[in-house]
Amino acid sequence: MTLHDVYLLSPELSLAALGVVVILMDLATGRKGLLATLSVVGLAVPLAFSIALWRDLGGEPDGQMVGIYNTLAVDYFSLFFKFLIMGIVALVVLSSVDYVSRFRHFQGEYYALMLFSAAGMMLLAATTELISIYIALELTALPLAALAAFMRDSRSSEAGIKFLLLSAMSSAVLLYGMALTFGFTGTTQLPEILEQLRVSLDASVPFGSYALFLGVIMMVAGFGFKIAAVPFQMWVPDVYEGAPTPITAYLSVGSKAAGFAVILRVFYLAFGDLSLDWGALFAALSVLSMTVGNLVAITQSNIKSTG
Repeated sequence: MTLHDVYLLSPELSLAALGVVVILMDLATGRKGLLATLSVVGLAVPLAFSIALWRDLGGEPDGQMVGIYNTLAVDYFSLFFKFLIMGIVALVVLSSVDYVSRFRHFQGEYYALMLFSAAGMMLLAATTELISIYIALELTALPLAALAAFMRDSRSSEAGIKFLLLSAMSSAVLLYGMALTFGFTGTTQLPEILEQLRVSLDASVPFGSYALFLGVIMMVAGFGFKIAAVPFQMWVPDVYEGAPTPITAYLSVGSKAAGFAVILRVFYLAFGDLSLDWGALFAALSVLSMTVGNLVAITQSNIKSTG
């Protein structure tokens, strides 16, 4: 890894470092109120790195900088989602100031886990390689599972366990789809997958290969869980109800924004040449999710479960 690679990764590295600093501050001081301030003010560092990267993109002919063995792409698309996620984190931290009094002795861990998860979300928007995408997904999901169980009562524990187990199942489905895609194309790089499809696509077979067809379906299912699209939304009511209220907001906005970012990156960069309108597919899933979600929410008695 070169210094240029570190620079490209600087927003995520500084955000993860901020999480470590928050934990150390929690150990070093008894003034818990400083942790929220530090978490919000500290976002200025990854924000500054992101702004610097945005300015540097102006000198790139293709509007993109690639690093870490072509697994990371810094472009206006990824930087937009970095700004969005940092804004979401700041708002959730501010909304948590009064709420975290319920777990006074674990406030440092609460804010740090949120920052670590945000670093994974920012990586999701920038990675252009299947293995890196999977690692970023796990970096996002594991802190969220801990945050969902943070209240440590029966409902919160149930929320954390359900999110962890169902997230693991969806990750396994997603990983198997990625393995099938690699088996057909011989690469995990998204641009190279597109090039292989252009060379070997067989119009007489769906998606050029039944194995690839199955792989794409499994990837749609895996990503569908991450954005809680119907029919992969079964985890939402219990997790939203049991998680701390700020974390419910974080799950319903931050994780879905990162999920949409990686979906756009994968399906348009790697499978853009397939004879399928991805926009129409995900629009149909969106309409189905909103329709079914609102109808099912009628029976819910907890307002968090209907989100």
